[in-house]
Amino acid sequence: MIVIEPDGRIHKEAFMTAPMVCPYCNGRGGFSHDTATGPVFTNCPDCEGTGEVVAMVTIDWKPNL
Repeated sequence: MIVIEPDGRIHKEAFMTAPMVCPYCNGRGGFSHDTATGPVFTNCPDCEGTGEVVAMVTIDWKPNL
């Protein structure tokens, strides 16, 4: 649970989840494609080849103008 309350001075806060298996490549880190010269591995665009993703939530406190 994230509690959103300003604590002292106004600042930017960030919360990150634990790593999760990338849903796009199913944790494989990318995709294999057959070409005329043989198979080629392309990194997943979502996890950039790591096989994992994390969620980053950023809170940027601003004046109420």
